[in-house]
Amino acid sequence: MPQAIDPATKTIDGQQEAGAGDPVYKIAKALHFLGLAMFLGSILGHITIGFVPGAKDQAQAMLFGRQAIEIATWSLTVPGLALLVVTGLFMTLRGRLGFGRRRWLTVHQIVGTLILLNAAVILVPVGGDLLEVASKIMQGNASVDDFTALRGRESMFGAANLLLALITIFVAVLKPALAQSRT
Repeated sequence: MPQAIDPATKTIDGQQEAGAGDPVYKIAKALHFLGLAMFLGSILGHITIGFVPGAKDQAQAMLFGRQAIEIATWSLTVPGLALLVVTGLFMTLRGRLGFGRRRWLTVHQIVGTLILLNAAVILVPVGGDLLEVASKIMQGNASVDDFTALRGRESMFGAANLLLALITIFVAVLKPALAQSRT
């Protein structure tokens, strides 16, 4: 059943929206969206670098691509994720939402945690390994097959992160039937 939102009182089916009228909460929400833009923008950059001519089979282009991705990872992906986590936790605490009090938010937080774990445990280390292998290929000390195997792993877990990110966005925006509060 769709939820009725009263824009005058900022209530959803009679419940006060978390942070309504709180300027600090609104700033945190804006920063949360900035973190999301940084994170999603970096994903777009990671994907498009792969389309650079020679990025899959020419040593110099492979190294250039991996260097560009490493820069994007440490200037956009990681700070964007950090901003998402910090502002998300802040809004949860400031809005007195807690963990498990709103099912949609719990799903959003769990999926967000999976994104963070996937990035920290798998994607960032694999990205570093790819840069190292690309450097070794440039020196003639590694094979393109090693690079291709790592890229396959990065592509699989990167696609999983993109899918998880889309799920968190849809859950946060639509607040599907999970929106009922737990007591």
